[in-house]
Formats: sequence, structure tokens, C-alpha cells
Amino acid sequence: MDRLRRFFDGGFRLMDAVMALSMLAMIVIVFANVVLRYGFASGILGSVELSRFLFVWIVMLGAVACLRDDDHLQLTTMLEALPAGLRRIVTVLTSVVIMLCCAMLALGSYRQAMANWANPQPMSGIPVGAVYLAGAVGGVLMAAVALVRVFRRLPPAGGAPAGSDPV
Repeated sequence: MDRLRRFFDGGFRLMDAVMALSMLAMIVIVFANVVLRYGFASGILGSVELSRFLFVWIVMLGAVACLRDDDHLQLTTMLEALPAGLRRIVTVLTSVVIMLCCAMLALGSYRQAMANWANPQPMSGIPVGAVYLAGAVGGVLMAAVALVRVFRRLPPAGGAPAGSDPV
């Protein structure tokens, strides 16, 4: 179990690094394009498409990171007023609903990615499907985080309450 935990922690660190590098690349591309346009009456072809592509991927991976760290906006006033047993049930049901929504996101995005993979963007040549693939990857990863949360919040076979710490 410890190896599995280290594997997932390493994967999340890699995801954070990919987001940081993507943000850096986006900043450099946009800044360079602005300087070239206003300073030299030139520009980088495809910079808008590439920065949009990176932005979509950053948003989807960022949503995974927020779910992992439990940083999404939450209204917990009613949940905190419930008894501990009922609170656990509502929390598990919430994670199941999140899982189902993320599965729908992943399936719909995957279908769009496959339908648009052969269509390149006009300037950068990046397949349009690669943009939709971000939703599929994000949906699968968020569904996995929600699934782990469901099993962490269910009581173990011995009947003692399970911990509710985030993934």
C-alpha cells in the first residue's frame, strides 16, 4: 500500500510539474508574440492556438489537483450540522456523484477527441482532438480521485470507521 501511495504521489508531482512548465511556456510564447508584434511587426504563427491548447490542459489538470487537495469551492454548513454517520454517507454519495459526472466528462471528451483528431488547427497543426483529450484525461483522473475517496470513507471490514483524509 505504501508503494502505491508513493506511485500516486509521484504521479501528482509530475502533473504539478507539467502544469508549471506549461504555464511557463504559455507566458513565454505570449510575451514573445507581443514583443514581436509591436516591436518588429511580426509574430509567431500558431502562438494563439498553442497558448489556448496549453491553457485548456492547465485548467483540466488544475481541476484534478484541486480535487486531490480538496480545494474546490464547497458549502459545508449543512454537512457539518449532520451526525458523523450521516455525514459519512452524504460524503460518500457526493463522491459517487462526482465520479459519475467525471465519467460523463471523460466519455464525452474522448468521443470529441476521436471525432476531431484528424482535424489540425490551421496555424499550429495541433490536432483539434488533442484539446478535447484534456477533458478525457482530467475526467478519468478526477473520477479516480473520487473513487479512492469513496473507499477511504467506507468503514473497513472490521466495522471501525475509516479515515476521511483526501487522496
